[in-house]
Amino acid sequence: MTDQDAKEQPPAADTRPGEPNVAERPAKASGRGLAWLALLLVIVLGLSGAWLAREGYDRQQVLTKRLSTLDSTVGREQSDLQQMEARARDEWRSALEKLASTTRAETDALTRRIEAREAAVSQLQDELGRFSASDRNSWLLSETDHLLRLANQRLVMARDPAASLALLQGADHVLQEIDDPTLHAVRAAIAADMAALRAVAKIDVEGLYLRLSALIEQAGQLVIFDMPRQPDRAKPAPAEEWRGRLRQGYEAALARLSEYLVIRRRDVPVQALMDPQWEGLVRQNLRMLLEQAQVALLSGNQALYAASLERAQHWVGQFLQSDEAAATALSAELTRMAGQTVVQTLPEVSRSLRAMEAAMNQRAQSQGGQ
Repeated sequence: MTDQDAKEQPPAADTRPGEPNVAERPAKASGRGLAWLALLLVIVLGLSGAWLAREGYDRQQVLTKRLSTLDSTVGREQSDLQQMEARARDEWRSALEKLASTTRAETDALTRRIEAREAAVSQLQDELGRFSASDRNSWLLSETDHLLRLANQRLVMARDPAASLALLQGADHVLQEIDDPTLHAVRAAIAADMAALRAVAKIDVEGLYLRLSALIEQAGQLVIFDMPRQPDRAKPAPAEEWRGRLRQGYEAALARLSEYLVIRRRDVPVQALMDPQWEGLVRQNLRMLLEQAQVALLSGNQALYAASLERAQHWVGQFLQSDEAAATALSAELTRMAGQTVVQTLPEVSRSLRAMEAAMNQRAQSQGGQ
């Protein structure tokens, strides 16, 4: 719009001189309100900024305190860890030093013990080295003399030629180890005694003893008196009439009486059976005689052995009527055992012992002369 156009337009309204224009009032009022509003916003923004700055400062202070606290805590923990490491290092060092000292002490004690043992072994070796071959032979000769004495005692006291022969063989082995020509006479006497023992008749004493034990057990099972038993009969049904009941009672009484009275017919006369009250006495006598035969067997008493079995035959005969099969078998076994020889003619084996004593006396005299 140009100045000319502005001039040509009529005035908007009549205005009084000295008064402001009516259109300018609202514009001024609105401008004044905006200014206040802007001032208020500036104040609010300022206060908000101040409050936020204060809040940030406070948070920064809190964080700073926390950081300082964490730093102090970390420092304390690091110092504690360092102290613990130092303490553990000291404890390990002291434990290792103690273990090392204990190990050194045990090693020293073990070394001293080994040295003492070595010294003892060395002393024993020196003592053994001082013994000569003659001393060893003297020990072996003493052992041979002991074996020969045991062989004589075993033969005389126990009547055991097998054990005596084994002892003589042991003595001969010892003399063979010595290998001394001066002991030839002793070995010759031992060989003669062993030949005499080998010629002794073999008697199975153990087998005979066990057979007698079996007979003792069998004798305890023999039967002297046995009451015969009648088979059980079925009871008839009761009769209806009195005559029938009377007949059944008579038959029952007769059957009960027949259980006590037994009638047997034989073609040959029968001896009277032994009273049952003597059964224990007969068994005891038979057992005593068989045990007496065992004692005679062990002692080599032929007369007592035969007499005991002969008397046992008499008591076995008491069972022939009551227990014929078992008594016959027992009697036959007693007859077979009565023919056994229980006596051994034992030789004298003292020649080797006398030869050994002579050799030892001669050796002692020769050593004393030297």
